[in-house]
Amino acid sequence: MLVPGLIQRQSQSLVMTPQLRQAIALLQYTQTDLAQHLRQVCETNPLLILEPGDTASDAASSPDDFHDDDPDRFTTAPERPEAAAPRPSARDELLLQIRLSFPPDEQNAALHLLDSLDESGRLPVSVADLAGRLHMEARRLEKIRQILMHLEPAGLFARSLEECLAAQLRVRNRLDPAMRTLLDNLDLLARRDWRKLREKCALDQDDLLDMLAEIQALDPRPGLNLPPPAPPIEPDLIVRPNGAGFRLTLNTRLLPRLRLDGTLRARIDSHTETGKALLTYAAEATALIRALQTRKQSLLTVGRAIVQHQAAFLRDGPTALRPLTMREIAEHTELHESTISRIVSSKYIDTPQGTIPLKLFFSTALTSKDGTTQSAHAIQHRLQALVAAEGDNVLSDDALTALLQEEGFSIQRRTVTKYREGLGIAKSSQRKRLRRTS
Repeated sequence: MLVPGLIQRQSQSLVMTPQLRQAIALLQYTQTDLAQHLRQVCETNPLLILEPGDTASDAASSPDDFHDDDPDRFTTAPERPEAAAPRPSARDELLLQIRLSFPPDEQNAALHLLDSLDESGRLPVSVADLAGRLHMEARRLEKIRQILMHLEPAGLFARSLEECLAAQLRVRNRLDPAMRTLLDNLDLLARRDWRKLREKCALDQDDLLDMLAEIQALDPRPGLNLPPPAPPIEPDLIVRPNGAGFRLTLNTRLLPRLRLDGTLRARIDSHTETGKALLTYAAEATALIRALQTRKQSLLTVGRAIVQHQAAFLRDGPTALRPLTMREIAEHTELHESTISRIVSSKYIDTPQGTIPLKLFFSTALTSKDGTTQSAHAIQHRLQALVAAEGDNVLSDDALTALLQEEGFSIQRRTVTKYREGLGIAKSSQRKRLRRTS
């Protein structure tokens, strides 16, 4: 018979001290947010002195040429629930589409076109004039513009209302000959000359009303949904070629320097109430400085591991992106996977391929029969490039699969179809019909 009694057990549990919470919070801050946070802290802590950071455009600290045999490492607590990341703005999503749709040498031209839009999303300057400013062929720039018009939101970069509406109808697979005729006669629509419109479109009244309803559902000014241009992204890390390898540095251009006021600290009298309060401030200041150093070390450690793994991407571009998971980086750096997630969140790195988010380096893997793996991001990027360059020779999913396999990608037709649909690319039959009607 069991007799109730007291039993002592020993167990371990994680205690979230204020210092640990602070270290975790600093890992998630962007450069801009961290600089603002430090200024706010210094306003309330008399023992902290804030000095201007580096002002040179290429200022950086802690160069890392990957010859360090004893990298700084630390481990953190298991993952805690985090607030959901804010939804990217319409402009952020458009910028991502541009990065995925164009090679690096055409991305600058696409961004220049984006900066040239008026508030309604139209391109008020001729392509020829813009091509002259960019020192490139007008035909090539026009091809870029045509691709841009059919990104989301469709209709941006148009030179006229007719072109704007046509782009939106084309992505919906509704730009048939009758709709094209209607767009060619928008002046009749403005005058409400229904009889002439029916004659020109060869439609009865009900069909014409259906088409008018479709036109009314379109957005004649898609640019109004885009926020103003954001300031240039300030990268957290900078990587540059250095002989056969790369040099990684921490960008400190925007970050102020933080130090403890040693003179005031030495004068503290711990026997007074004011002195006791100042000692508390001193402890908080010291903890913050240590947390900043930990953030710096962990960011460099993770950045080093990513650069070593993705060296081919840095040299050759998106198609050379290798599969990578946060668990692999966690094992390589001896950091917890939750720490990796916090470090790469909202952080950017300036690379030979442009300034890109650290999260872009992480991609699922496709494994071929011979055991080799390839990045899903790299395959999707190449698939999008093939479709963008197909011209009148529209490629079926079978043809796309064959081309990708010839280039060394281990992929099957069903995966190509899944990626194509996920990227919002219409079927080959729809793309052919759209080209005929356009």
